Amino acid sequence: MVSAGGSAGSAAPGAGGSTAIAGTGPDLVPPPDSGTTGESDAAAGDVCGSTCPSGLTCAPETCDGVDNNCDGIIDNVDLNGDGVCDCLLIATLGAPGQWGTGDVFASWLSARSNVGAVDLADQTLTSELLAKYEVIVAQDLSNNHQYSSDEVAALKAWVQAGGGFMTLLGYADPGEGANVNQLLAPFGVSYGDKQILPAVNNSTAPITDFTPHPIDQGVKAVGIDNGYEVHGQGTVIARGGGHDVGLAAEVLPGHVFAWADEWITYDSEWQQHPDYQVEQFWLNAIKWLTAANKCQVAIPPPVVK
Repeated sequence: MVSAGGSAGSAAPGAGGSTAIAGTGPDLVPPPDSGTTGESDAAAGDVCGSTCPSGLTCAPETCDGVDNNCDGIIDNVDLNGDGVCDCLLIATLGAPGQWGTGDVFASWLSARSNVGAVDLADQTLTSELLAKYEVIVAQDLSNNHQYSSDEVAALKAWVQAGGGFMTLLGYADPGEGANVNQLLAPFGVSYGDKQILPAVNNSTAPITDFTPHPIDQGVKAVGIDNGYEVHGQGTVIARGGGHDVGLAAEVLPGHVFAWADEWITYDSEWQQHPDYQVEQFWLNAIKWLTAANKCQVAIPPPVVK
């Protein structure tokens, strides 16, 4: 997003390319050369869990929608120990941002799961389409069609069945919030219509006021540039400049997370801000958004600095 005085500090051309963050980010301990860091050794097929139900044979876990190792979690595979489930089925709505360098979904996530993120762009939301995914992230919806009541109902039912829905804002003019607010309405969540927290000294404004929550565990700071305040039901997990900027709502077994800005999607926020823990933020958010009995793997502990 950009303000009258220009966008926040983008990386120099080429500085935020997708290959720059293909490995483990600066705030996480690199995975070991052997073994796994899944929820259990069974996550990578090393051992089997408890006794399998009648008719099932204990086997190494694979991405097949079955709890092969009988540990109570489906598809919990993380062979590289990077904190992202290899079997993760995640999709994005709308278009990626334009004001920063790189795109977390096109590079960082694709390097950590078997299929990366599927771009749904402006597709019509139906129960059949949504059922294919475990987590959906709404990006810039300002140029998407106006969602119908049937589409809103389909998304609501998907979340209520265990889906994880995350929204971002700040890509365009204040009018961009109308579409995403329509999708958030069934959950009692919305965005305000006034931009907040512009860039400071050509850099994103740091958010450091967090309420303890699984999404901000190990996170001391991330940045915002001209975001929009979040309102509604749920737990406010982050504030900046007197504004609520992160809201997590449980629609059990599903989850909804509204974040005030889109700068956390840019590779440049990893590279230019050693004081930010953007990667840790994303790992936490994805894990929290994913249903408790699917694709749950352990997150590497943050580096102690």
